[in-house]
Amino acid sequence: MSVTGSALPASLAKDARSLFWEIDARDLDVQANWKYILGRVLEYGTSGSVRWAVETYGEERIRDFILGCGLRVLSKKTINYWAILLDLEGEECIQRFLRGPRNPFWPH
Repeated sequence: MSVTGSALPASLAKDARSLFWEIDARDLDVQANWKYILGRVLEYGTSGSVRWAVETYGEERIRDFILGCGLRVLSKKTINYWAILLDLEGEECIQRFLRGPRNPFWPH
């Protein structure tokens, strides 16, 4: 499925309020705001919103997002999950990210 400049679909309306709490989700453009949308959906989305993201953006674009700005906006737990799903575990940047510094206040 190709991504066209359009609003979020009605199927995400109920998820939009919890995913995009600081803005009006009706102002989002699926094409122009793809990084912002993917960051929120992959980190906080329901199974339905994640399924929509995979169908809309495709695995290759999600892979590019994870390896690019996703490392800055997603949690280690989410990165690890997507690294396993997309077979990114061997990528050096993923390995470095997951091995990164531990919390100095709780080093266990």
